[in-house]
Amino acid sequence: HRKKLRYFIPEWDDLVDPDFDFLTDTHSGDDCGWTNAVYAHQLYSEPNYDGLLMSRAVAEKSKAKSLRVNALGVHRMLRVPRDFPVMGDCGAFDYIMEEVPPYSTADVLDYYTRLDFDFGVSVDHLIVSATEEQRKFRYDLTINNAAEFLKEHRKADLKWEPIGAVQGWDPDSYAKAAAQYVKMGYRYIGLGGLVRSSTKDILQIVRKVREKVSLDVSIHLFGIARLDFMKTFSDAGVQSVDSASYLRQAWMRLHQSYASMDGPYAALRIPEAGKSFRAKHMLAHPELTDAKITKLEQSALQAVRAYGARKVSLQNALDALLDYDQFVTKERVSMEPAYRRTLEDRPWEKCECAICKSQGIEVAIFRGNNRNRRRGFHNTWVFYRLLQRILNGETVPFLHGDDSSQMNLSLA
Repeated sequence: HRKKLRYFIPEWDDLVDPDFDFLTDTHSGDDCGWTNAVYAHQLYSEPNYDGLLMSRAVAEKSKAKSLRVNALGVHRMLRVPRDFPVMGDCGAFDYIMEEVPPYSTADVLDYYTRLDFDFGVSVDHLIVSATEEQRKFRYDLTINNAAEFLKEHRKADLKWEPIGAVQGWDPDSYAKAAAQYVKMGYRYIGLGGLVRSSTKDILQIVRKVREKVSLDVSIHLFGIARLDFMKTFSDAGVQSVDSASYLRQAWMRLHQSYASMDGPYAALRIPEAGKSFRAKHMLAHPELTDAKITKLEQSALQAVRAYGARKVSLQNALDALLDYDQFVTKERVSMEPAYRRTLEDRPWEKCECAICKSQGIEVAIFRGNNRNRRRGFHNTWVFYRLLQRILNGETVPFLHGDDSSQMNLSLA
């Protein structure tokens, strides 16, 4: 499938404790950070993506992480072999409202080189509705940065591959910029600022760009991985995409938080009493005390686990789950039909991924980072296999992934 389209996943500190104790909800060590945690590709026999994307804004968001990545380089920090592709960009969403990007071309070239990236993206500035009045300035700035980026890359004879970041506001503006990039000498360009755009608009832009760009120039879509349109994107001339939407769907979607090869399911929400902000909000109910909340929580956990082990009936598990769930949020929408479907179908037993095979029903419980991120890893495993099928022309179930960074958090 990589000859048709490659999938990169962004690095956003999505790690888990490999020895987390699910029965007691305790970590295996005092340090819950990088030194005592693993990435998704360390829990599977092979990665469920074709490369990683690390944004500088994310890599340097904390002093400890910045020191680590600068000391180790991206491959060692991400714990992947040297021949596994790592792409770097600046993370334009993080400085979207700044007048100008916080990074210079010279600084970014040095950064990509020192940290040993395989691909480096030029410095761009997003053009969105909130910055509409600055669109011409940002458009020209992005193009000028790309020109300087490639010129200095060639002068230094750098070995990693440069990607020209393209911004615009309609098909013609994207295509016009892309044509300039090809004239500069770029063989790889990335179309940005499209996360909140409709699929129809994205396709129009891609097709217009491809009219101006020969097939020997690769096109990347930043933040776009809409499964039901990946074949269409590929056919339109897209060679690579990146998105973590299916991973983050594990905790940002209420009814589609557990993916399967047959379609999405609702994970079974049992927030941690005394820790989860949702569990703490339960105290707003006058009939509840800390002790009552803990009792309801433990009853739900025990019943769900017993059902997973086929020791209690579905109805017993569902009743205990709903007794707790009804207090999770104010004016809670009934989850009974969705939970019943998840319990009836037992999708964790049908899944062939390493996480579901080792942890079983724990992966289907919506509770804390170590379960939710593992479920996100599982979702990515499912997405990656469905992606391969759809690129081969097969019909696959729609997983309801959403590439927007503004997912409906109110539902979760």
